[in-house]
Amino acid sequence: MTLATCGAIIWEIKTELPNFYGIMAKNTNNNRIPVKWVRDKAKAAYEKQSTCYICGTSEDLELHHLASITLLLNGWADRKSYDISTDEGILAVRDEFIAEHHKEIYDDVYTFCNHHHVKLHGVYGKAPALNSADKQRRWIEIQKAKCEGGSESKKSPTLSSFSDFY
Repeated sequence: MTLATCGAIIWEIKTELPNFYGIMAKNTNNNRIPVKWVRDKAKAAYEKQSTCYICGTSEDLELHHLASITLLLNGWADRKSYDISTDEGILAVRDEFIAEHHKEIYDDVYTFCNHHHVKLHGVYGKAPALNSADKQRRWIEIQKAKCEGGSESKKSPTLSSFSDFY
């Protein structure tokens, strides 16, 4: 398989797969999907680290939000009855969205290598449920411990008692 073929496949996956699962904004009047306008505005302030949080590699790094920005944006716009189906509509409210979701956009993020980012989404799906942040954090810490040669638990299994389960 040539590099051009791989690039074409990746482009198709990135553009068509989200539409297949119905997580992209459903609109026909937009030149761009609303979340891209939000990401463009917020991107300058992202603090992507220089290594993968899980394995420490410095290659092929990506930023992961614990909360899907697309799901957050669409739910927020619905609750506020905002029309974000046009470029003008999203541009009129994106600063408000960013201000109200600062924690999810800037603080609840991790830097992963592509391998671990794909692995996490393999477990939690393309757009993890908004209530899955704590589960994702536990999974991330377990993966990190595995990479460091540790284990899920620091307790010795032979010394555990029934009360450890509570």
